[in-house]
Parts: sequence; C-alpha cells; structure tokens
Amino acid sequence: TDRAAPAFRLEVLGDPSLNGVFNRAERSGFEMSEVEIERRAAGGTWTKAEIASVVEDFSKEGKGANNLIDGSLSTYWNVEARKPIDDRVSAVFILAKPLPAGSELRVIIEMRGPNRRRTIGRFRLSLTDRADAGFDEGRIGEPLDAVRAVHAKNPDTAALARAAVFFRATAPELVAQRAEIVSIHDKILAMRNTMNSTMPTVALDIPRMTRILPRGNWMSESGEIVTPAVPEFLPPLEGVGDRRANRLDLAEWIVSKDNPLTARAFVNRLWKLYFGRGISRVLDDLGGQGEWPTHPELLDWLAVEFRESGWDVKRLTRLILTSRAYRQSSYASEKLRDRDPGNTLYARQSRVRLEAEMVRDNALAVSGLLSEKIGGPTVKPYQPEGYWRDANTFGESLEYKPAAGEDQYRRGLYTYWKRSFLHPALLAFDAPSREECTAQRPASNTPIQALVLLNDPSYVEAARVFAERIVAEGGKKPKQRIEWAMREALSRPPAKAEVRVIRKLY
Repeated sequence: TDRAAPAFRLEVLGDPSLNGVFNRAERSGFEMSEVEIERRAAGGTWTKAEIASVVEDFSKEGKGANNLIDGSLSTYWNVEARKPIDDRVSAVFILAKPLPAGSELRVIIEMRGPNRRRTIGRFRLSLTDRADAGFDEGRIGEPLDAVRAVHAKNPDTAALARAAVFFRATAPELVAQRAEIVSIHDKILAMRNTMNSTMPTVALDIPRMTRILPRGNWMSESGEIVTPAVPEFLPPLEGVGDRRANRLDLAEWIVSKDNPLTARAFVNRLWKLYFGRGISRVLDDLGGQGEWPTHPELLDWLAVEFRESGWDVKRLTRLILTSRAYRQSSYASEKLRDRDPGNTLYARQSRVRLEAEMVRDNALAVSGLLSEKIGGPTVKPYQPEGYWRDANTFGESLEYKPAAGEDQYRRGLYTYWKRSFLHPALLAFDAPSREECTAQRPASNTPIQALVLLNDPSYVEAARVFAERIVAEGGKKPKQRIEWAMREALSRPPAKAEVRVIRKLY
C-alpha cells in the first residue's frame, strides 16, 4: 500500500468462460465462509488485521456478507447464480484500524459452504483511502462527476460505458427497475433448475485415426486406416467431396430422398404399435435377413407420405387411425381364422397387447385419474416398500418417496427409470431395462401380471375412483351402471351373458 487504507473491497466477477455464473460449477452461485486479512511491514511477521464490519451489495436467502467475519465456517455469504443487472457482486470490509502505508497484505478467502463445488472463479481486490467506504447511494454522483470531468478533456468511451453500468446498478432513481429485473432473474433461474442437461459432444480439430483391427486387437497398428463412410451398396454421401465426412453429413444422408430406409423403418414400427405386428414382422432388420413385407406397396406409400409431409408423426398417426383397416372389429369368423390365422391380410383388427407403460395409463384414463400434463421432470409412482433396499449410487443408499398429488397419476412415459431396479409394475409387463437396445419387446403372460393389477396401489386407486364414477354417472339401476362401465372401459356394449355374470356378482 502506498497510503493508509481503512477499508478494502472484494468483487466476485462474471466471465464468459464461467458459463454465465460466478463459479466453476455451471448453474450455481457461490458460498463463501470466511474472509481474513493479514499485514506485515517490510521484513516483519504476519499479523491479523481486525475487520470491524462488512456490507455487501447483493445476497440471497438472508445469508449476507456479515457471515464472512463471524468466525464460523458453517455460515456463509450466499449468492445464487449470477446477480442480475451487472456482472459482479461486491463486499466492502471496514477495518478496525486503517492499514499503515507501506504494508504488505495477504487476504485469505475460505470456501467451506455445504456445496464445495461452489467456488468463485474470478475475483478482484482493491483498497481505498476513504474512511466512509461502502455503498451509500447518496455519493453516486461523485465518481460520475469525476468521469465526466476526465471525459470532457480526454474522451474515453470505455470509461463512460463503465460509469453508465455503475449508475444503472446503484442509482436511487432505478430502484423499482432493479427490483423488477431481480424478480425476473429469479424466475429464469427457477425455470433453468427444472431443465435436464445432456452431455454434449465436441468435434476434434484433428480427428482420431481409426484402423481395422486385426483379430480385434485394439493395440495393433498394422490395420488399414479407415475414414467415415456408408456401406457401398447404399446411396453415397452427398456434398462431401475430398473432405472428411462428419456427423452432419450422416444426419443429412439419413433423411435424404435417396435413402428410403429411415422412413420405412419408422412407419413399420408405428404400424406395429397400432396393429400388433409390423408390415414387415422383423422390426430391427428391413434387409435381406429380415422378413419380406406382407404389403410392400403399402409400406412404400406410407414411407413417402411420411417423408413428404416433413416427417410429421401426428399426421402419419392420424392417417393410420382413420383408415378403414384400423377401424375394423377384431371379431373374426371361423372361416376367416382358418384362412388367415396370423391376420396378415388385415381383414380384421388385431388383438393388440398394450405395452407396460400403457397398461397403467389405460387404467388411470378409464378411472379419470390420468394427468394430461405434458413435459417436466420424472415422477415416482407407488412401488413396494423396501424394493430399493439394496439400491445404491456411488456407495450411498437411496430412498424412494412416491410422488404426491397430480404427479402420482402422470403417464408411464414420465416414470423414474433406474435400470438395475426397474419399477416392478413395468418389469412385470415386459418393459426392458434399457441396458441394451430393444427394437421389439417380448410379450409374456404370468400370474405376476394379474397380481400387479390386483394389488398395485395405482390400480387399486384407479378401481376405487372408477367405481365412484359408475355410481355417480352410470345411472340408478345395476344394468344401467354395467352398460355404462363397459362402454367406458371397453368402448363397446356388454353382451347379454356378460350382463348376467356381472349382475350376479353385484
């Protein structure tokens, strides 16, 4: 120091390399536990300088900078993500005794908050010779006047821009606007916290060399060097020329008009979803080792419709579901069953087995409990107590807490997925663990499936609520209620024999 300093300022600064926050962990602020300052004269020993008070210009959850001088590492100055308005937060420390001129200084910053990853990424320290240092809004005009005076003699656009930032961040006239910005900023942070992040890939400037491995020996460097390409019997990559092909080239090739395989494979999978089997029965191989389509012209026509519509899945779904083929009854005469037992001619509708997620969705939909909410994080429906007893992640035991309210009745698509401990109801109805690619799920019939439908709390609640609807909406007489319930659950009227059986049960 070249003169006595009664206070110093610590600024935590934003930086483009920090992904829009103040620390090195994305989507997070910082938790600073303690700040100490030590001084020594030339050649002397270090002694601690007492800090009398501290004031900050921004904090969160009432955890201000006063926690930095309370002597406890368990309390901290908390700043969530990036402060709005400008790209810095500051704390001014008032010393009990001014630092003498000529002192050598050492500042110790302790980052010991609950989340050790919330460590500041960039900061700046500065001293002042003013005894009244702080964030007094009444003195805002002084530094601005100084900048104006300098600017009048020697124009400095950068200095004027910094002064404008300072004014916007501190001027009393803009208190309401700053409060509004802070409120909007908090809403943005809350929205970001609901987003899931995905690990990105980055193309290397110099791609790695890839060789054919003799007998699979990955240590051998004797194999031929290969570069990205597509199988020779398929249409070539367009527009590559002499350069090395990349992932964008592959993506454009996959959906190009010269490559019909993508659209045909997708259409075939969608057809299977609605008819119980694909136009080609083998879903994961439309090539020579697969099964020839029963209706190749239909498959090609649907594929062209799908591609020409701009890959519109909803339009394709509507096209299939409104077709006469789909809208047929699944009832078949004995003559038709003898002639076409596998329904390869689609002369009737197939009896389609619902997949695991849809079994529960269907029960909740019939009862009226199914949530139609779209998007958001995964949810945890009921599952047997203690099922996760042996589950752990990184050595820590996990606790399964079923969701509450509407989240309990969301579609199976949103069910929390843990591969080694797949939800038991999904597992019972042949859902794969996703540990490997599964183009087509198996379909089994086991007593466990019946027990799930009888005992799983989700199905018990669906049955109870459906019963309430039958009583409230189905009419006064048992026959009326039976007919109403059959139409709601099965979309058809009951047969006379079914009415007799159910009425007898009632």
